[in-house]
Amino acid sequence: MFEEKPDELKKLCHFCEKPLEGRADQRYCNDDCRSAARRFRKKREKWDEPDYIPKIHRILQRNYQIIENQLRHENPVTVSKSLLLELGFDFRFFTSNLQTKSGIYYFCYAFGWKSLENGKILLVENFDQVDI
Repeated sequence: MFEEKPDELKKLCHFCEKPLEGRADQRYCNDDCRSAARRFRKKREKWDEPDYIPKIHRILQRNYQIIENQLRHENPVTVSKSLLLELGFDFRFFTSNLQTKSGIYYFCYAFGWKSLENGKILLVENFDQVDI
């Protein structure tokens, strides 16, 4: 009866950028995104926060969640780089790095990765990276 629009024609949530379903004038996918967007707007107005800060925070959150999901059953674990890219992982964003004899580990808070040979990535958990 109703045809679904292709993804490139769908409107996106102004906060999380997920496709919107429902009313034509809808701006956010749910109340959480609407509230979070308002908090970010207020913070930016009050503290003059640049627009890129919330975007970077969302990328770091996504990277963290992807690694956390991969480490649920095993730590450390080796996965393919292409799998992480398919899941939306962005290797350009990390919170710290750790130089070891075996190479450099990049961390997104407590979860980290190290590039191996043949497009493989070693995922690890190290809560010492977030000790403040």
